[in-house]
Amino acid sequence: MNGTIHTVRRPEGTNVYLVGGGIASLAAAVHLHHDAHVPAHQIHLIEASPVPGGSMGGAGDWRKGYAVRAARKLNFTYNCLYDTLSRVSSIRDPSKTVLDEIVSFNKGHDELGECRARLVATTPTGPEIVDVKSIGLSTTDRLDILGLVLEAEENVASDEIQAHFKPEFFESKFWDMWSSMYGFQPWHSAVEFRRYLHRFLHEFPHISTLAGIEHTPMNDYECVIVPLEAHLKELGVDFQYETAVTSVAFRPGNDICVSALHSTHKGNETTVDILPSDIVLITLGSSTANSRVGDNKRPPPPLPAQDALMENPDPVWKFWTSLADPAANPHAEAFGHPKTFYSRISKSSWLSFTVTLIDADFLDNLREWSRSSDGSCPLITFRDSPWMMSITIPHQPYFLNQPDNVHVLWGYGLYPDQEGTFVKKPMMECTGEEILTELLHHLDLPIHPTLEQSTTIPCLMPYIGSPYLTREAGDRPQVVPRGSRNLGLLGQYVEMERDVTFTMEYSVRAAQTAVYHLMGVDKEPPPVHRGDQSVQTLGEALMAIMS
Repeated sequence: MNGTIHTVRRPEGTNVYLVGGGIASLAAAVHLHHDAHVPAHQIHLIEASPVPGGSMGGAGDWRKGYAVRAARKLNFTYNCLYDTLSRVSSIRDPSKTVLDEIVSFNKGHDELGECRARLVATTPTGPEIVDVKSIGLSTTDRLDILGLVLEAEENVASDEIQAHFKPEFFESKFWDMWSSMYGFQPWHSAVEFRRYLHRFLHEFPHISTLAGIEHTPMNDYECVIVPLEAHLKELGVDFQYETAVTSVAFRPGNDICVSALHSTHKGNETTVDILPSDIVLITLGSSTANSRVGDNKRPPPPLPAQDALMENPDPVWKFWTSLADPAANPHAEAFGHPKTFYSRISKSSWLSFTVTLIDADFLDNLREWSRSSDGSCPLITFRDSPWMMSITIPHQPYFLNQPDNVHVLWGYGLYPDQEGTFVKKPMMECTGEEILTELLHHLDLPIHPTLEQSTTIPCLMPYIGSPYLTREAGDRPQVVPRGSRNLGLLGQYVEMERDVTFTMEYSVRAAQTAVYHLMGVDKEPPPVHRGDQSVQTLGEALMAIMS
């Protein structure tokens, strides 16, 4: 890391303060203890909410309805994440690690992900499974993709994706599959889109079925976050919940050296003095801040106006903004430009929904119609939906306490401000029942009794797409800023070469990078997978593009 300060710290003389309780901090704690040998009781995790997990939260029960904000895909190239999970015991079978559990689950479900209804068209006679053997790219589209892949990243700069393609590209089957799989919209960052094309080149031959995508046996929260927390608590890590860090003090001088953390806990203000030998790791921003949750009968509360959010941002964004404010912090330049990511909610808002069903007939009909090989469907996208609605049927049970007769599916809409095809309202103004009604109409399945035997929880997230927004050099800070003596920055909004944001892998890579550098551990995170350097992968991807 050019310009950063290298120090080999004595683990027994180091206290580490992790600001934020998401996967980045949890992973950092794992590697602080197992790789850097910091005593567990000297690792302090400070989280504003009463539970860990950050954006990976999961909640609810079968009576009131389960709720997850997002369902993440795994990939065999997630070497950093899998390294972390190899250190942690499964909560369902303590004789296995979480990684063992994931590997075993995916090997035991060889056909997991085989679903023939990847794209669905809405026709006057009902839903029609789109033939995706050909991904529908024109010669111009193919040349434009290759041109972007081969272009140097610095030349793409702050471009939007749509600056590099003709309008017809965004009507192609390839775009519908790629954008729904990863969440891209035409106005998102061309730099990030280019990175995704490089990073997941090996997925090109599989985007029509998503075969080969790896899955967790349950929801991400119970499969990943809960075991991480349990492991760290068993070691003796100090968890401080319902505690919000409000400001950071620095020692005088040109180098960045944290001297104190100021926080509040249930209305009481506290200050923790930080020694130069200590470390502070701060998770910046949150893609699920200001989330608005509705229920079966009520839509999510409406979003505030953008001006109101700028004047009074969510505390997590306000905290980062204070760190990046030159009037408040002499080292502000090292913290990037957070307003880049929370100033455009019209371009970063999505809506997800979780459906809890007692009606097995609905899922049976859907599985049969979609030709699911094992009852699960990784992703079905309704390409004619103005909401760009997609659903996934995970392997059941999806929650630990889920009864056998209860089923869960999850979905989302990339354009929640648009009016539905059948329910003539913007998705963000719909109740859970109305969202499920729209879905049932797209599938041409009976509304009753499914509507009465289900609970749909919608969740409107104004910043969920913010990691994808266009950016310039310097908007995302370095994991270890230039001149830092004891500060590292984590999360989805830091800058790392080649790897892609909006993944668990990105958070864990940042955590490992910060821990190894600041503790002086003679180790680097596993390198980013380079399928773009494999002749076989390049050949298979080219064949897919030409199909």
